[in-house]
Amino acid sequence: MDFEIEKYNRFNLSEGKKYSTCPICSEHRKKKAQKCLLLDWQKGLGTCQHCGEIIQLHTYKSKNEGFSVQKHKYKESVKVKPIQQTSFIEDNLFKSSLKSHDKNEFCAYLENLFGKDKAGELIKLYHIGTSKKWHGATVFWQVDTVNKVRGGKVMLYNAHTGKRVKEPFNHITWVHTILKLADFNLNQCLFGEHLLSSNKPVAIVESEKTAVIASAYIPNFTWLAIGSLNNLSAHRCKILEGKTVVLYPDLNGYSLWKEKAGRIEKEINIKFILSDLLENQASKEELVKGLDLADYLTKFQWNEETEPIPEELKRLNKLIALNPNLSLLIEKLDLVLID
Repeated sequence: MDFEIEKYNRFNLSEGKKYSTCPICSEHRKKKAQKCLLLDWQKGLGTCQHCGEIIQLHTYKSKNEGFSVQKHKYKESVKVKPIQQTSFIEDNLFKSSLKSHDKNEFCAYLENLFGKDKAGELIKLYHIGTSKKWHGATVFWQVDTVNKVRGGKVMLYNAHTGKRVKEPFNHITWVHTILKLADFNLNQCLFGEHLLSSNKPVAIVESEKTAVIASAYIPNFTWLAIGSLNNLSAHRCKILEGKTVVLYPDLNGYSLWKEKAGRIEKEINIKFILSDLLENQASKEELVKGLDLADYLTKFQWNEETEPIPEELKRLNKLIALNPNLSLLIEKLDLVLID
């Protein structure tokens, strides 16, 4: 069946521009005006470099029958195109990035925080790579449970503060975008998903940085990252079916993740426990800044021998080690079962 454009530029984006705000995630972010949507007007597609969604810029109808294929939800309209096979990054490219850690700003931050040996363990554990896109840039590879590399998120960090570099622009992109890989179909998995072969309980945070840091402070969890506040979904969590998973949302993300978790539990066989540890511990200033678990943990000096972490997290380690009763876990650690 042949199609023709029914409505051109249905989101009223600035025509001809290469970047725009994202109609999916921008309204939910603090920097609502940040232009994170990469536009391809020739193909009629927009790819968000923040949430990873691909949207269709126009709606279409059948030339023969006048049948509109426009959907009520714009994310579903991309189904007009045939389902694409998941693309993967070539193994030699992936392996070549696992070098030059001495030039990697995020790796330098980890070394300042944990020392050379522990930082090296974390870098190896999470397959942290280095990119030449920006001097000192980091690649967070998404490797699935069969060790296929789904994609690599490239970001630049400040080695002293551990914060992302967002000026004079937000330094974030993807490996396939840098390499201009034609028809690359990014089908994201959880960051750290390759670690699921472990029998440890699972915890999910928003950012890759937080997952790496938390794995040092609270090693009795397998720490995964969803990559974005809005990325928590049944599709991404399907690999966790049959598990009980602890969620640690960033500050100000608690309500959204509670709502999403409730919906996901109805779609797949999974149980979530939601931690409001940050909400309870944060000052008014921290609430405004929207800090995450990594910001909280790094307030405490890490030491390989004693691991002096907050008292409630010490209790978590002990409880997990003793195969804890779930009700005790909830009571002691500000965890909330999703209704």
